[in-house]
Amino acid sequence: MEHTENAYAAMLLTMALSPNREEYARPLSTPEFRRVEALARSSGYGSIGALLDVDISGLVMLLGLSDEEAYRVYTLLHRDVQLSYALGGFLEDGIEVVTQYDSEYPRRLTQILNEAAPPFLYRCGDGALPGQRAIAVVGISGVRTTPEARRQIEVLVEGATRQGYAIVTGGELGVARLAAGLAADNGGRLVDVLGGGLREHLKKDGISRLVAENRAAILSTEHPDALFTVNHAIARNKLLFALADAAFIFNTDGRRGELDALANRTCEWIYAWQDYAGNRPLLSRGARPFHALRDGDFEAMSRHWSASRAQQMDIFDLLDTL
Repeated sequence: MEHTENAYAAMLLTMALSPNREEYARPLSTPEFRRVEALARSSGYGSIGALLDVDISGLVMLLGLSDEEAYRVYTLLHRDVQLSYALGGFLEDGIEVVTQYDSEYPRRLTQILNEAAPPFLYRCGDGALPGQRAIAVVGISGVRTTPEARRQIEVLVEGATRQGYAIVTGGELGVARLAAGLAADNGGRLVDVLGGGLREHLKKDGISRLVAENRAAILSTEHPDALFTVNHAIARNKLLFALADAAFIFNTDGRRGELDALANRTCEWIYAWQDYAGNRPLLSRGARPFHALRDGDFEAMSRHWSASRAQQMDIFDLLDTL
């Protein structure tokens, strides 16, 4: 993938080049990057990419950064050799980096999350999938599903596949892994949004087959060799909900971002399975209940969702992405 100067600067400023984040200068967080990006646009530089040729004193004078901030930004922008080496290693495993300045970045993230959208994503597989119709299937990692829950997931995934919806999951054991397997077996498409372990995830037989068949997109904001952590998962869940037309929650521990998604309307249609007691807080906060789905129910439910997504303006439409 060819990257513009803006995209290259975004990667330099925000990407961790080691899985343990052992960096000489700490990469910018998303809010920090947004601040520097806004300063660059409002200054004489005009864009974040123009900072590639600016020295420390220029960062101080024209952006108004402190000496410490300017040194950090300058150091990050001069990791080009390390970044090129890292990108080459990722490509060997079919992993690309797509930034908000690239046409293949999922615009749904910037439309819904706005400035909270991650500046870049690691991606493997079909880049067009994260922009298509999809439902999220959510559950606690590693929790054994009951026979009834399994049956409900089967009906849901089969109905979604028939109607042309991709399945979005977090890639964990339990509900997510079951939904992903059903999507694969029924000729469906999968979008896995991971909270770590991207490179290992790609080695799984079912995932590697779907990627090879152009039926999957695997996304992550974490270094491909970074381990799964709770903090990574919390950040991941915002993307999972934002990429879905509707989300179906089978079980939760209350720490999966569902309440935030409800409050912030990250996903307009969030359903919670009534048969799981832990879903009651979600139902009391406005999640839509579902109980015993039958063949044909998915089609009826999906009529309530927008037949086509409205063209929304987001802050990134104002940026030069060419």
